[in-house]
Amino acid sequence: MASDWFDRITVVVGVIMLNVMLVVGLLQVLNRYIDLPASLPWTYEVARTTLAMLSIIAIPYLFKNDADISFLPVLRRVTSRTDQLLLVRNVLMAFFSVVLVWSAYLAAQTAGDTGLPLISWFKVGWGYLLFGAASAALFVVVLTDTKQRVGDIIGGT
Repeated sequence: MASDWFDRITVVVGVIMLNVMLVVGLLQVLNRYIDLPASLPWTYEVARTTLAMLSIIAIPYLFKNDADISFLPVLRRVTSRTDQLLLVRNVLMAFFSVVLVWSAYLAAQTAGDTGLPLISWFKVGWGYLLFGAASAALFVVVLTDTKQRVGDIIGGT
C-alpha cells in the first residue's frame, strides 16, 4: 500500500509538469510565428526549469521501479545472486543520497533569496530544496529496498 501512494503522487506530479512544459513549449512556438499581444521571454526558462525539476523528482521513482539507468539487465543475465550484489549498490546509493541532501542544504543556504533571471519570484533555493527532498525520498526508497533484499536473502527466496 505504501508504494501505491508514492507511485500515484509521483506520476501525478510528473504528468502536471509535463503538461506545463507542453503548454509553455506551445507558447514558445506560437510566439515565433504569431505576434502575441504579450512578450514571452520567460517561457524558455520555465520550460528548462520544469524539465530539470521533473528529472530530479523522477530519480526516486525510477530507482524504486527498477527503471533507473543501471547494470540490472546485464547483472540479471550474468548471475542469479543479484540481491547480494545489489546490496553493494544500495549502500553506495544511500551514501550518495545523504551527500546530495547535505549538498542541497548547503546550496540552498548559499543561494539565499536569489531568483531566476526572468522569473524573479521563483527562488533558486527552492530548486535546491526540491533536489534535497527528492534525494531524501531516494534515501528512504533505498532503505526500503535494502530491507526487502535483506529479508529475501535471509528468508532464502
